[in-house]
Amino acid sequence: MAPIGTLIGPTVNTRNYKVRIVAKYLGVNIETTPQFELGVDNKTPEYMAKYPAGMAPAFETADGFSLTQSAAIAYYIASKNASNTDFLGQTSEETGEILQFILLSETDYAPAMTGTIYPLLGFMPLIKPARQQAEQQLVRFLGVLNALLVGRTFLVGERLTIADVFVACNLLLVYRTYLEEADRKQYRNLTRYFKTMVAQPAFKAVIGDVEL
Repeated sequence: MAPIGTLIGPTVNTRNYKVRIVAKYLGVNIETTPQFELGVDNKTPEYMAKYPAGMAPAFETADGFSLTQSAAIAYYIASKNASNTDFLGQTSEETGEILQFILLSETDYAPAMTGTIYPLLGFMPLIKPARQQAEQQLVRFLGVLNALLVGRTFLVGERLTIADVFVACNLLLVYRTYLEEADRKQYRNLTRYFKTMVAQPAFKAVIGDVEL
């Protein structure tokens, strides 16, 4: 199958993972740019001329249509290529729920996660009050997700949706670097959910094995 477009950005990157997992799950072929260097290649005049905000990843189809923002790219690919309605919701209510989880994960959870973990990894300055506030938000979100997943395998409906891809990818760094064994037992439902997601073939094909 010919590629439907090119995902432009570093391949070892959570935002990149989300788009590639969606494409893999749907059986869609996309090209990637493994040599892309964030902070360098997205600052060139050529890149900025196409993507003025300098964001990566970006996506460009063969006919020149382009997008930035991983949620927009992944949703576009899914809407063009989903062979069934489960992945984007069978009803308008399910689609609304899916978008709710994507937006919650991207706009609320992800900043709390990065604000908690990035200072510990040296990616951001360690400002204790800011980090403590981020950690309080992170713990609250983890608790909310854990409660929502009581008796659920997936976030919406009875099958994996694009919402699961985004939430599970945004949980990667937390489970790799932050939650110890006792914490994982505290968030039992969330941990079960996360392990289920990263065991999916599409996840493993893109990310490989995830070590907690």
